[in-house]
This record gives sequence, C-alpha cells and structure tokens, in this order.
Amino acid sequence: MPQLKYHPRLYLSEGINREKLEKIKRDLAVRPDKAGVYVLTLAGNESDQLDIYASKYLRQKYYNRRPLYVIGLAEDHGAAVGIVERIAKETWAARGDAGMKEYLAADMGSADVECGIKDT
Repeated sequence: MPQLKYHPRLYLSEGINREKLEKIKRDLAVRPDKAGVYVLTLAGNESDQLDIYASKYLRQKYYNRRPLYVIGLAEDHGAAVGIVERIAKETWAARGDAGMKEYLAADMGSADVECGIKDT
C-alpha cells in the first residue's frame, strides 16, 4: 500500500469534513481505490510543484516504493484544482511569488525530505 505522510495543515475541499477525514486516511492506507477522493501531493520532480491523483491510482505498486507527501484531499478533480488555486493565492500573499512547494515545505519537518522536497 502507498506510503503517505500528511502535511500538518492538510487542505480539505468543502465536501470533506473533519469527521470523514480519519475514515478517508484509513481507506487510503489500506484500500486507496475505495477512498474515492483526489489526493494533492508535492510533485516528485523538480519542474512541477504539486500533483493531483485519483486515489484509485495509488493501488499501483509504484506508489508502495515512492513516499507521497499529501497536501490536500478533495472529493473531485474540480475541488482539487480549487485547492491548488487557494494554495497559490496564499503563497503569493505570504511570499510574493509562486513558490508553492517552498511555501508548503516551510511547515514541514526535516524527516519529510524523502517525499520530494529535498531540493526546495
């Protein structure tokens, strides 16, 4: 199953409330195809900032070997894009640039370097 770490300020779309959150996290850890959500993560490459995955794709064995740092959860793709827009606006207000990866990494500990933020 996928190796997931969660951002301390996890972004949630309107369709996901805090009561549903623990169930969704359990589903993502055990049976991601049944979670039925979209997962926003830090990009695993240097040229992108964030990735959006349908949870069903996290069943692939590739994600068992590649840790993902979860930034947000959304009930559908449109809501996931809305979260990216919200993060971009927050980043611009806080930093004056579009460095979302660096903005989000400021809240993370050094233990999260293996999740794609080492070079930020």
